[in-house]
Amino acid sequence: MSPLRISNEFAEVFLRLVATGNGERLEITSRRRGTNILLDPVVLEALTWQSAEVFTRMLENSIGPTTL
Repeated sequence: MSPLRISNEFAEVFLRLVATGNGERLEITSRRRGTNILLDPVVLEALTWQSAEVFTRMLENSIGPTTL
């Protein structure tokens, strides 16, 4: 299965399911930044508990991590 691409004028990420020894994970990759993360179902569900304001505060005055 090909990765799913989601983008706008500010960001581009690729999503795909990854099988691990501990079950499936969602891999989110930012090719532009060269970063990725694997999230398990518990973490993904926890994201649904958050309000939009939580993410707004997280992103305020942030350009994200720098790469080496």
